[in-house]
Amino acid sequence: MTTSNIMVLATNDHPLFEQLKAQDYLFFDLKTKDPFEERKTLKPDVIFDFTLLDHDKKEKLLKNLSMQFEAPLVSDLSCLWGEYFMEKFPNLIGAMAAAIWSPQAKVEVCSKNESDLPMVRDVLRSCNLELHCVKSAGHGFIYPRTISLLINEAYLAVEDELATETDLDTAMKYGVNYPLGLVEWSRKIGLKPVVSLLDDLFEKTKQNRYRASVSLRKLALLKS
Repeated sequence: MTTSNIMVLATNDHPLFEQLKAQDYLFFDLKTKDPFEERKTLKPDVIFDFTLLDHDKKEKLLKNLSMQFEAPLVSDLSCLWGEYFMEKFPNLIGAMAAAIWSPQAKVEVCSKNESDLPMVRDVLRSCNLELHCVKSAGHGFIYPRTISLLINEAYLAVEDELATETDLDTAMKYGVNYPLGLVEWSRKIGLKPVVSLLDDLFEKTKQNRYRASVSLRKLALLKS
């Protein structure tokens, strides 16, 4: 499979947008170019979806892709209930947490078939990331869900004047040996993916621990 036979869909708010755009993929910025208008001339071997969308918009996108293209799909479900989408769409062969990767530059990937993993690995490596295979996409995978919850607690602590951002980052780095402080980490990851995942978790579970803090949401809107 050549890179030109790999179709990549992305939104420009995705952390990997510029790196993916620079590769020799059949690339579509969904905000400026509609792949469905060219569906009769496109024959991709596989479609990679790197879009940051809410649940309903992601479901609509995957449904349209499934109906109009025969190619298998691999979708970034960092911020959504991945297991739901994996069960709903038979041609969705893999899910990734490509919007929120670990400090070791590893991306959690759940694949229905082990034989598809090398293809996903190659695409991630084109963005200087490595694959970490997991058995289930769950809801927000493992690392994204955990770090987003911790980041939210840090912003809530600042709002309640329990600590400053600098104090929190220092405590996490030197007290519990985190590679970055939680506020520092949020800026490295990007605020929108964190808020998007928290919103989806709160919407599906109604648990207050997933309610995004006011300051985190405001900063995410300012950065968007």
